[in-house]
Amino acid sequence: MFGKKKVKDSDCIVVGFAPTAVYFYSKQKDHEFTVKQVSDITEYAKVVSEVFTELNVTKKTPVRALLLRGQYTNIQIDKPKTPEEEMAGAVQWAIKDYVQDTVTNFAVDYVDMPKSPSYPNDKILVVSAQKRIVKAIIDAVTEHAALSDISVEEISLADLFDENDEQAHMILFQPEGYDLNLITIWHSRLFFTRSLRGFKDLYKYQKGSIDNDLFDNLSLELQRSLDYMVAQLKLPAPKLLTIALDCPDRESIADYLTNTYSFQTNVISEEVGKNSVIYLSLVALAKAGKKA
Repeated sequence: MFGKKKVKDSDCIVVGFAPTAVYFYSKQKDHEFTVKQVSDITEYAKVVSEVFTELNVTKKTPVRALLLRGQYTNIQIDKPKTPEEEMAGAVQWAIKDYVQDTVTNFAVDYVDMPKSPSYPNDKILVVSAQKRIVKAIIDAVTEHAALSDISVEEISLADLFDENDEQAHMILFQPEGYDLNLITIWHSRLFFTRSLRGFKDLYKYQKGSIDNDLFDNLSLELQRSLDYMVAQLKLPAPKLLTIALDCPDRESIADYLTNTYSFQTNVISEEVGKNSVIYLSLVALAKAGKKA
């Protein structure tokens, strides 16, 4: 995404910026999963300085930054038919009807959506973020370290899967306080994302407490998404599902969906899950850094 450079150091630090918190993922054991609360983006620099000092960060330390939910917008559109050298400007103005502010106030980047003989359309996913947010992140990090790029949650999650894997992978993704998101990765790139309404309180369910009505509603929403992906987007029927929920009863959800759809289901690791699945996108970005 924004300003990507190759990350040669396999132990890069990943920092995720949310509206009211900053999350850090480092391979230093005492700081592997760290979160600092902030009142707003003006405190980004302060908490980054505190944690980077504890991590003995230098100006050469590679850092990858991540915009977390609430800090950016994803918009899927047809790719403008314009020369590549003019694409950046064309994309910015192509989203003017989708944003609530003047487009010149946004930093904008895009990625090509996967396509195949069954889905040949030229689509792009445009990511926009307020320039003031991007500047606050850049200033906070570059004061102390080498910022390689700024990514976003859904796109970073694609790095959980091998770049040569062409199967469609679905992720049910929900940190506590988020809407439940269904994210589909195809050809190792983000292909589809949809919020499933009515499941914001999943984190409250203890083991064995989810009732049949909730399971049925979840199954219905998932089936609607599957039907759309297969019938409209011409995606091969996905069979791989990762459960990444801040919910104590996520194993029951995995079992139910496996039995209902014959999915090959994977539940997020305890290492990440015991902190928050919000770290999953940070871990994925660190994994991508090792491959760069």
